[in-house]
Amino acid sequence: MMQSSSPKWRWFVAIGSAMMAVGTLASALLWSVIFDSILQSQLALIPGSRSYQIWLAPSVPLYFEIYLFNWTNSETFPIDKPHLVQTGPYRFREHREHVNVTWNQEEHTLGYRTFRSWVFDETSEGNLDDIITTVDVITASAVHRERPNQSHFEQYMFSLFLKNTFTGHRVPVTRTARELLFEGYSDWLLTLAQVMPDDSGAPKLDKFGWFYQRNNSLETEGYMEVTTGEVSGTLPGQIVRWNHEDHLVYYEGQCSRLSGSVGEFLPRNLSEHSELTMFLPDLCRTVVLPYLHSGQVLGLNYHKFGMSASSFDNSTASSDNSCFCNGPCEWGGVMNVSACRFNSPSFVTLPHFLHADPRLKELVTGLEPDPEKHTFYFAVEPRLGVPVDVAARFQINIYLEPDNGLYLNVPKMLFPVFWIQQRVLIDEKTADELAMVRNILDWGATFCVGTALAFAIAAAVATCNCCRRKKPDYIKPKNVCEKLKDDAEIKLNPI
Repeated sequence: MMQSSSPKWRWFVAIGSAMMAVGTLASALLWSVIFDSILQSQLALIPGSRSYQIWLAPSVPLYFEIYLFNWTNSETFPIDKPHLVQTGPYRFREHREHVNVTWNQEEHTLGYRTFRSWVFDETSEGNLDDIITTVDVITASAVHRERPNQSHFEQYMFSLFLKNTFTGHRVPVTRTARELLFEGYSDWLLTLAQVMPDDSGAPKLDKFGWFYQRNNSLETEGYMEVTTGEVSGTLPGQIVRWNHEDHLVYYEGQCSRLSGSVGEFLPRNLSEHSELTMFLPDLCRTVVLPYLHSGQVLGLNYHKFGMSASSFDNSTASSDNSCFCNGPCEWGGVMNVSACRFNSPSFVTLPHFLHADPRLKELVTGLEPDPEKHTFYFAVEPRLGVPVDVAARFQINIYLEPDNGLYLNVPKMLFPVFWIQQRVLIDEKTADELAMVRNILDWGATFCVGTALAFAIAAAVATCNCCRRKKPDYIKPKNVCEKLKDDAEIKLNPI
């Protein structure tokens, strides 16, 4: 008798299901590797990637806020400590665009400049016509730049010259907020500087303003060259060269090291033991942001990394950072940026001297440091490395020290002038997209395991059907002897 054969399609189903089960199981085991590979291709700064298009012209609303300190008792200085009243914020809507992009295929980097423009926002609490009294930065810079090259007598004569020439120069100056910020104001010292020889490389300006000629400019951050992230194991947006240099020319030793993210792309798989290394062109240096705490925003978990007392350390906490000093270096929590500001007496701290040497705050009144309001931080979705809440904050201070002329009896101090804040918070649409991506990452392997199990069951069922025998559709005929035997038994045993 011949056995009935199973339909061929059942064998195809069994074999195909088995292969799919093996494939999806392998995908489950390698899900993190597959996901990271796909994510890296989308994050890479290469033409065609989604990140590159967003990076060229960010659509996230950006605001640039400036808080000025108004010096209310300048007429009694230095007898009385400066009393400072914070005004603002003076809020500007910022437009940012990366332009002049060039590619280095051999090193997998791209170079660019950043075009930035600011428009005054009507929601600003500060008015650009506000009258502000602050320290005379032009005079302080002139004294600071000339002091190393002069004897004590020459310094004294120079101070008298500044004090008595033309309308005179004193420690304070009173101007409108618009003049101090973007519009600028004229000064005879600037006119004199335009005709005097100068080898510092400082631009010859006809006016002074903290952001004068920086609006609608390509020079705000300088030339940047960063990694594209297209090579496996590398991240996009990591600084390689700044102003065509692969190190910081203002410092020596390890302080000249140029490294870290420029802020738009951060490492993935961050933990409570991680640190963020950031390059900040406004500070002309790389800083390390330690882990602060974790939280949640718009349903997304984050790790927050921010500046601490050690972030601006210049040798107070560690002698390894003494190469950052470049002159006065006696306060912790302070960054001397004079070297990259054409030798002007500019020093950077966190707002209101947060985390800085307490002696600095004792020399003024009116400052109230608050970690909630004045911390510089990046809150990052840890697995994807995407910033979800950023507050870039720092304060500009002018260094003053006594002399025998203009600054007679002036204490050695850092005079707070203003602090800025750039705040970026993701919107609900972006948060929902990130949540979806994170769910794919978290549950993708589980889904693959479930799919593999379903295919395995299908393969098993199909295989059993193929191996099952069909029932015979006829009865085996009896032979003659068996038939005669049955007839005899019927006769002997009638019913």
